[in-house]
Amino acid sequence: MIGGPRRAIPAVVRVAAVASMLTIGCEYFRDTPEQELANRRWRECTFGLRDVRLDRVDVDGRIRFTYYSGSERDRVLECLAAAGRLDRTLPEAIASLVAGK
Repeated sequence: MIGGPRRAIPAVVRVAAVASMLTIGCEYFRDTPEQELANRRWRECTFGLRDVRLDRVDVDGRIRFTYYSGSERDRVLECLAAAGRLDRTLPEAIASLVAGK
């Protein structure tokens, strides 16, 4: 053999490596604490509203959403701001009007 004899990797090492990769992969897809807080606030601030839609929550907790009704947009923004004054502050939410409205 060129380069010397080939050593077999023990099965235990292979299993440990795969388990480690799976754990890291699961952690990669888990929300950050800021995202979890932002999602909780979003659910609380939009309960019963139909004209707002969550687009995404950034890793820093910034909420990005679209709206049809300016009054509902204002209601959500005010609620999120009030929650930030009572608890941990997150980045200001970004609201975008639905195209064509």
